[in-house]
Order: sequence, then structure tokens, then C-alpha cells
Amino acid sequence: MITIINGLLLFLFAYFSMVIFLPVFDNKRWIQWGKESEECYQLNRVLFYLIFIICSAPFFLGQFSIIKYSIYFITLLLLISRGMILIRFNSIVNAYIIFLLWLAITMIWSSAPFDAILLLIKYSIPLLSLWLGYSAIQGEYDLYFFAKYVTRYSLIYALFLGGISAVFAPSLYFFLNNFFLTYAGLADYFTAIIGLFFVLNWLTFSHKHYLGAVWLLLSTLLEVVRTGLGGITIVGSMFSLFRYKLKAIPYLFFFGIMFLSIVLFVPKVNEKFFGNDAGKVTVTDIVSGGAMSSDKIQTSGREYIWDVLLRKFYEPNKIVGAGLGSSTHYLKDKKTGFTQVKITLIHSDYVQLLCDSGIVSVVLLGVFFLVLLLKAGAIALSSSYFYSKMTAALAVSSMSGVAFSMGYDNVVSHSMTSLIIPFIFIGFFMKYSELENEYVSE
Repeated sequence: MITIINGLLLFLFAYFSMVIFLPVFDNKRWIQWGKESEECYQLNRVLFYLIFIICSAPFFLGQFSIIKYSIYFITLLLLISRGMILIRFNSIVNAYIIFLLWLAITMIWSSAPFDAILLLIKYSIPLLSLWLGYSAIQGEYDLYFFAKYVTRYSLIYALFLGGISAVFAPSLYFFLNNFFLTYAGLADYFTAIIGLFFVLNWLTFSHKHYLGAVWLLLSTLLEVVRTGLGGITIVGSMFSLFRYKLKAIPYLFFFGIMFLSIVLFVPKVNEKFFGNDAGKVTVTDIVSGGAMSSDKIQTSGREYIWDVLLRKFYEPNKIVGAGLGSSTHYLKDKKTGFTQVKITLIHSDYVQLLCDSGIVSVVLLGVFFLVLLLKAGAIALSSSYFYSKMTAALAVSSMSGVAFSMGYDNVVSHSMTSLIIPFIFIGFFMKYSELENEYVSE
């Protein structure tokens, strides 16, 4: 039964991925400005497809997930070949391409070519998604409608797939877990998109959008997803910093106090962070005593897996690694041997990079993060164009939250759910920066 439902969902995904560009769907692209307005706005086809992709991102589809990735990857290539997705280069894109090229080079000495190809595709999909995001934006109103629809669907996912149903309707929660991403995967999705609620507040000056962000936070809190709680805190802090600059200090204090309060005073979260020391850790221990250091926080067996893989793959080849895909292939083959823990995934994209592609890969990825931060920061400080500043804040905050999650989760493994999203926002940022130059020249 589960296989049949997943197969049906896959068919629907493939069907809409094709027909969404046909004239039969043109009427669906007309959207009313509001309930009381008769005026309509037509979304372009690429933006309509992008909204579909992001809103359907939590569809995991079980054993068919690799087919879903293939459909998306092939669709992007077809759109590029037809000129519907435009390829653009700048310092941000170039930095990521250099990182990708290094990963491709490390395939040469990989002992797991199939795993290497899959990983390279998963790391390449975000770049293609960046160009998709760039091509989807054709005017200022596109961002508003994109944010409106994506946030609306995220509220529904938080209700049925997140902590709300996990606590109050566990039977429904575990049933839907067969078809959709839940727990950490869903929390990473929320981390990536939660900045859209802040964008809507910035666009409309309506504080009701903050309630949507709180709803996603509540869902993550009830599921006790530590990476999600940390990621959401980082997104809120970075967005506030970019929006308010020096005036952001109260907001930074707010997010810091919020996170510490959750860790200290929510029993299940406290227990998951500190294990046997739950209830004994104080604010002083966290601020000055190193209670939040990696060797003090409970990692649910992750540190054992990391230690084994780093000793086997990273330490003998610290600079270049053992070859892309080597560590993931080894873990899949040897998972029955890890009897000390129940975990059978690496749960850290940085550990995987160190093992497979060495310190060079982490440095190059860090350079990409730095270039994005500097480029977006320069725009946030110097630009007078509203949309350039806003999408700069959106791109950096989303990327910061996802980058944090990559340290403790397999974000790349479900890159179509979360990793592509900040890259799409980078595409938005690039396009609005170009539009700013056009408006200035006019």
C-alpha cells in the first residue's frame, strides 16, 4: 500500500513537472492580489515551476526518492537547453564552481564511483537551482507571491508532518512519515525557508507573519530537533543583522535568550542536549563553562561514527581525502558492524567532505560562504534598492542556517529539500542586483 501511494505521488510529481509549462496551465498562473481585489498578477512559467518545486520539496517518496531527484535534475537541464533558465556567473557562482570542480577531481581516486556520481549530482543540483531562482524573477512582485505561497504550504506541513501531529496525532505522524520528510529533514526545510516570513513582514509591515515563523519554531520544538532549533536561531539572527545593522543588537539578544531558554527550560530539549547532566546545566555553564562544546553535548552516537570514518579516510589523506563517495559507501556496506550505535548515516556533511575530498574541499566551501557574505554584506550596506537588500538578507540568513545544519545532519543527502533553497535565494539576490543596475541606468 505504501509503495503504491509513493508511486502515485511520484507520477503526480513527474506529470506536473512536464505539463506545468504547457498552455493548459496558463490560467492557473493568474493570481488575485487579495480577496477584495479584482486585479490579477500572472506568474511566469519558471516562477510557477519553482513554487511547485519548493512546495513539494518535503515529498520524500521513500524508495522512489532517487527518481524524483532524477526528474528534477533532467528538467533543469532541459530548461537550460531551451533557454528558459539563464546561466549567469559572478564571484559567488565562480566560488561554488571551483568547489564543485575539486569534488569532481577527487572522483579520480574514489573507490566508490557510483556513490561519487550521486554525490556530485546532489552537490550540482543547488547550482542549477541558483540559476532557476535567478531566471524565475522577472519583477518586484514575484518575490511577494513566491514567499506567500511557500510560507502558506509550510504552515500546513508544520501541522501535519511536524511536532504538532507528532505530539497530538502520532498515528497520523508515523503514517505520513512513509511519504514525506519529517523530523530532522523537515526541520532543515523550515530552517531554509523561515526567512520568507521575515521577508513578508518587511514587505507588508504586518507582524502576523512572525506568527508563521513561531509556528514553524513550535513544530521543531515539539519534535525536539536540535539542528532545527539552532538553525532557526541563526537565520533569525543573521536576517536581523542584515536588516537592522547596528540596531540589530536587541534582536540578537532576543534570539540568544530564546535559544538558551529553550535549551535550559524545556525538559525534553535539555535532556537531549545534556543526557545524564540534564537539569544540572546553568546559564553560567553555557556562557562561560563550555557546556555547549562538542565534547559536552550528547551526539546520539554521531561522534563514534565520525571518529571511525575520520581515522580511516581523513587522517591518511588529510589534504585530498580518500575520494568522493568513499566514506558513505563504506558506511552503507559496514553498517551492520556498528553495533555500538543505532546510527547508520554520517550525520555531518563536513565530516563526509573531510573524509572524501580532504581539507581542500572544506576550505573551498568556506571560501564560497565567505564570498557570499562579503558580496551580500556590501549590498546591504551600500544599496538603496529595497529588494537587493532584502534578498541579500534572505540569502545569507538561509545559507547560514543550512550551513549550521550541515554540521550535524545529512543535508546534502536530501539537498532537494533544503540545500537548494538558499541557492535559489542567492539567485533572487543576483537578479534583483541586476534589476537595481537597470533601474539606476534608466
